[in-house]
Amino acid sequence: MKKILAVAICFFFLCSFSFAEGVGSTGAQFLKIGLGARPLAMGGAFGAVADDTNAINYNPASLTRIEKKEASATYLKYFEDVNAGFIGYTGIVAEKHYVGAGLTYLQVTDIEKRDLNETSLGDFGATDMALSLSYARKDIANKLLENLSIGGNLKFINQKIDNETAFAVALDISAYYPADEKLSLAINIQNISNGIKFVDESDPLPLNIKVGAAYKLIKDLTVACDLDEYIIDNKLYASIGAEYWVKDVLALRSGYRFGYDTDSLGGIVGLGVGAGFRFWGLTLDYAFVPFGDLGDTHRISFGASF
Repeated sequence: MKKILAVAICFFFLCSFSFAEGVGSTGAQFLKIGLGARPLAMGGAFGAVADDTNAINYNPASLTRIEKKEASATYLKYFEDVNAGFIGYTGIVAEKHYVGAGLTYLQVTDIEKRDLNETSLGDFGATDMALSLSYARKDIANKLLENLSIGGNLKFINQKIDNETAFAVALDISAYYPADEKLSLAINIQNISNGIKFVDESDPLPLNIKVGAAYKLIKDLTVACDLDEYIIDNKLYASIGAEYWVKDVLALRSGYRFGYDTDSLGGIVGLGVGAGFRFWGLTLDYAFVPFGDLGDTHRISFGASF
């Protein structure tokens, strides 16, 4: 029955991309940018796979799967003069209690500033930042559902454009359930907030319901699928991905995210490929994510467990 459930979920995810319509109508769009090299190499299909510091962004309830303290950092050279990154830490504070903290940033520099008469006024920049404080609890309801974990993030979001600043607080609520040794399920409701306000204009945050499933086909091969439904943006993404470990040292990953505007960006948009190395408690991950006419992006992540 559990195998049938996993197949049904993945089939639904694959079919649902055809209904992905809509345009962005929310603020703080940087919250939708995937940063971790490992999850992006899998096309973003990571909600039920997360077992490292990337869980902060994909499913904080999965922090309960991390056996040691971990720290990680990701750097992304985005389009033009856009730079982004993530720094995270996770740890165990007591039996069945896990915590984490992560800082996401995106920065744009050298934007030309002009007045209404097209007179140049020099350059300015823009910076987006989100600080996430995470908590997860293992075996929360053993009498009802054995091995269920719940978790969440408290987010402090700051945006600055030239001399104007906006601030918001948001909440993520998630759950992780390992149905058996092969099948895992996850759900994460992200960016619950009353919005972010610049001067007199207020915009809602990109509220997202993420549902994920992962299945171990064999010991070292995991396949996964995620569904991201951005409620206010009216945008739906479906992701599929796979990760294969060679002797627990080298990981090969690939995935695809459906829902992008392939007519404008090209059919290759949504693809993710990459590799990872794990040795002596250290990890190095790389992801190549092309965006058609906008250009190619490269993500590099470093991690350490101790």
